[in-house]
Amino acid sequence: MKQLRIITSVLILLTTKGFAQSLTLQEAEGRFLQHNYQLLAQRYQVNANEALVQQARLWNNPSFSTTLGFGTTDKVQPFNLGSGGQVEGSIDQLILLAGKRNKQVQLAQWNAATSAAAFTELMRMLRLQLRSNYYQLYFLKETEKVLQEQLSNLQKILDAYRSADEKGSVAHADVIRLQALQVGIANDYTDLRQQELAASLNLQQLLGSDQPVTPVVSGDVLSQYNLGRYTQQSLTDTALANRPDLLMATNQLQMAKVNYRLQKALAVPDLHLGATYDRNGSYAPHFIGMTLGIDLPVWNRNQGNIRSADYEVKTQDVLLQQQQFTISTEVSSALQKIRFLEKGTGWPDIKSFNTEYDKLIAEVAQNFRKGNISLLQFIDYFNSYSDHVKHTNKFLTDRVLAYEELNYATGTELFNITQ
Repeated sequence: MKQLRIITSVLILLTTKGFAQSLTLQEAEGRFLQHNYQLLAQRYQVNANEALVQQARLWNNPSFSTTLGFGTTDKVQPFNLGSGGQVEGSIDQLILLAGKRNKQVQLAQWNAATSAAAFTELMRMLRLQLRSNYYQLYFLKETEKVLQEQLSNLQKILDAYRSADEKGSVAHADVIRLQALQVGIANDYTDLRQQELAASLNLQQLLGSDQPVTPVVSGDVLSQYNLGRYTQQSLTDTALANRPDLLMATNQLQMAKVNYRLQKALAVPDLHLGATYDRNGSYAPHFIGMTLGIDLPVWNRNQGNIRSADYEVKTQDVLLQQQQFTISTEVSSALQKIRFLEKGTGWPDIKSFNTEYDKLIAEVAQNFRKGNISLLQFIDYFNSYSDHVKHTNKFLTDRVLAYEELNYATGTELFNITQ
């Protein structure tokens, strides 16, 4: 029953792949930039913060107040606006001193720049996820092709052995051994398809697509992943010049410095400048005058906010140094991973590699049918073949992703294979 369930699961997976769209990495990234929901939301956030820069440049609105005469306590005359009535009005404009308005504009500009850097940082992170899932799915499908071929060949051999078993020309134990081999490969195939479905789902979500994606990768494109003349120092310098998270940390420090200057400026009182008109309430009819007002900084001189802003500058300075150190270690780690994977290994051509092993296993199957090799040899060839293919594609996946992690660590397209 267990064997039947596994083989049934394989048949279901083979017949329920659905409609998939074939995309190169360049096509996938184009769709990603247009349809990824997180990127779209962050774009709107950038626009929102840019609008705040415009808002910071605006002057405060003037305020207007008026007094309308209601007569006297002896004779109430609501809204008595005639020649004998009273009308008083004043207008007031707040004028920010000590450069507060310019500092507020600078603060908004730095905030907008940080938001733009956050968009780039989000894109950097999501692009790594996109390429990781894209290549994982590609190499899983390459392994799947081999397992499918194995299952197909094995099924033909098993059918022939069952027929021979019914005639008594082969040992029944050999049929059981072949069935066990089929169950093992079918189980590997089921696990592989589960991994494919997970990678495909992640890829669909990143692309905002309602259809599965089939990666289209050229072996020549993959061969472009190589270090060339890059050194650790040059890669670190590239990362320090291009990483958006470092730019965000730098902007945060600049914002903290501007805010510190703003808080010191806020200790300076602002000026209220205005004009007033009084028809009959002053020493002379139709009185006009200028008004001046200013807060007296007796108790509150913004001392706490100034001290807090000063500590915030020191905090952001330390965080910037920490980010610089983190970037250096990330580049070093990514580079070491690549060197480890490349040490003592060549770059095999996947197509010729799979073709060669396909021929080998076909010859093994043919010789087994002819009786030139034993059942144990046949099983050993089959297991070695599937293991070798899985391990090779796993290595190639790790290799490509190691280079993509170096792209991620440097914040650049060192290996821009989409062009």
